[in-house]
Amino acid sequence: MAVLRALKMAALFGFDSDSSDSSSDERPVGPVSARSAVTADTWKGQLDFDRPCSGPERRCWLCTKLTPWNRAMHGLAFELIERRPGKLQLRSMPHGDGDVEKDRATAAAEASFLVSWLLQHHPCIDELKVDYEDHPGRGDKETPFAIRLRPTTGSDSRRIVRGLELEGSAMSWSSKQRHCYELEDLDAVGGLESLKLDFNKIKSKVAAELAKLLRRNAGSIKRLEISNPKVPRLFNKALRYLFSCESLSISCGYDEWRGRPVSMVSLARLLHSSTALKELTVAKIESREQMSALANELETNTTLKKAQHSGSRLLSGASVHRASAQHYVGRAADVEIYRPSLHLLAAALKVNTTLESLKLSSEIPLPADGIAALCKALRTNKTLKKLVFIDVKWRQSFSDALARQLTRDDCYSRVELPWTEPDLPGLTAALTSSLAAIEEFRLPDIRGLSLASLEQLFDALASSKCVRTLGVHIKGDPGKKGRALCEMLKANRTIDCLDLGIDKDNGKFVGEILHALAENTGITKMLVGIDEVREFETATSLSYLLAHNKTATKFSFSTMTSLYFEFVEEFSRGMQQNKTIVKFGLATNLLCDAASFPFFEAVRRNQGALNRAVDFVVSPSLDRQCAEGFECFSGRPCLRKLLKKVTGKTEPEALLAISAAERYLRDNYLLITGIVRHSVECHPAKTTQVDALNKDCWLAIVRHLRVADVLA
Repeated sequence: MAVLRALKMAALFGFDSDSSDSSSDERPVGPVSARSAVTADTWKGQLDFDRPCSGPERRCWLCTKLTPWNRAMHGLAFELIERRPGKLQLRSMPHGDGDVEKDRATAAAEASFLVSWLLQHHPCIDELKVDYEDHPGRGDKETPFAIRLRPTTGSDSRRIVRGLELEGSAMSWSSKQRHCYELEDLDAVGGLESLKLDFNKIKSKVAAELAKLLRRNAGSIKRLEISNPKVPRLFNKALRYLFSCESLSISCGYDEWRGRPVSMVSLARLLHSSTALKELTVAKIESREQMSALANELETNTTLKKAQHSGSRLLSGASVHRASAQHYVGRAADVEIYRPSLHLLAAALKVNTTLESLKLSSEIPLPADGIAALCKALRTNKTLKKLVFIDVKWRQSFSDALARQLTRDDCYSRVELPWTEPDLPGLTAALTSSLAAIEEFRLPDIRGLSLASLEQLFDALASSKCVRTLGVHIKGDPGKKGRALCEMLKANRTIDCLDLGIDKDNGKFVGEILHALAENTGITKMLVGIDEVREFETATSLSYLLAHNKTATKFSFSTMTSLYFEFVEEFSRGMQQNKTIVKFGLATNLLCDAASFPFFEAVRRNQGALNRAVDFVVSPSLDRQCAEGFECFSGRPCLRKLLKKVTGKTEPEALLAISAAERYLRDNYLLITGIVRHSVECHPAKTTQVDALNKDCWLAIVRHLRVADVLA
């Protein structure tokens, strides 16, 4: 097994060897023969193909039997997960196929069969995410396998799919390992509420099918996200019919192959006629015509609550001034800008009254006087809450002058820069001020900052009640500065999201900070990135963090280093002990193999417990499993978020429902745990006995107990 794994790893990462050259000619199983060899008998005795689906009206039995199906599909890079109570998502995993005993064609044929069978026979699966065949140069070397949607049983030929994600992997890191598929029966899809398309290029045939899909589901689609620089005209025209869409995100920009801008006419018409659209995100607008078309509609639209624009290049000062003055950017913008535009943009910001967030980047260093002018515009502009500069550099003398200006104008809470030593006193004062209310704070590499100034800054962060998001990037071994950061993370209770970047895991710092995060009781979202992982102790520290942290519900770990079997196996042990993380983003450079299966299975288990918690709130009962899930997630934002999504409740209504469920759990604790079946009765005695205790006494006792304290 180890030899097979080594051979596959060599093939995945492009290592040259005589064995890999000779084996390339020994792939006898082509797509046709592989497909014909796969039947339900392939998994005889492992999977239940006979039991009919009990959904979508009731919770299907499949929701309680996910493990054998996921074990069968894990090596094929697919998984089933219960995203909502009683509703399943079938999705491809962004990792390489891990079954080293199968060639790629056989693995793809098996995945095609299993995924198609599940979609055709289980309507309880109402969400699908799949890697779609879109490689422009793939040719006949790798014929895509079909995934079929149309039901094979029942009188209704429609396939209700609430959420659909199609992603092309031609440009992804793992495209060499993963197989892409063609989705058939798109004409059968109905009831579509969410559609996400992430392609490098859409073929004309697929574009026509997707355009029909949009028109057919125009009355139900509420969320549409398109990441594609080449949106075909036929598909583009279909956008104007999405009169029920509430959230739209589209990346348009120039056609990178033909240099032709994609039309914004359909989007402008949708903005003109829609009364449902609440959120709009548009990326890569690069022509004046597109800007003008969008600007005119944004000025008159009265239903949008959130508008964001990102990724554009403003080529001239005139276009900057016109765009900003006309408020085309809505409320948030992420713009690449050029030197001559800075002063004109500063002038436009003085009169703009809608923009709340502006992020600026440049391919060349921005001049100091232009940056100072933009910051000075904040004196008159009181609407802009965040002005962010990315990758800007200047001389030390300018840092001193800018620090004095920001302190004088009291703008440290509204500006984000690559901070230097002169900025730290002003930042510390802003963090301790009750008026500044800094909610997001980011630190660059701390090596160039003094220990004394950092300790004061970290003390302010530790006691801050306002900062919700903290970003820190560490290079090298920070020594005492790193230990000061660790102490701050242990002490702070209000930071909700941490974005931590580390370049290498050499030295003791990685272990120290991961152990510090294990003690933190406030952070619910942890994003940890370690560019180069070289030490096995890092896996041990990650395992410790996952096993001991009781607060985080979302965790992401990214690295540029290939994660080998033993490394994944080690931190999987910690995840198996974790009960709260329901979303985990993991670096794509690992395999779906025996080491990673327990890890993903633990995440799915936790998601299932969250669903049972929602069930308990919606319909309180004596079901112990639901009560344990509720007990685990009660008071956590993820429970309120999912409850609102499932039931449509408002935030106050969700809080009231959770409070009612808490009272039910306390009142019925003895019945739920099985300590008492019906009532408590004691043999007659002269002394006061347990059955004489009133309800208040029982509640006082139960307040110190959990359902998990009583063995099932």
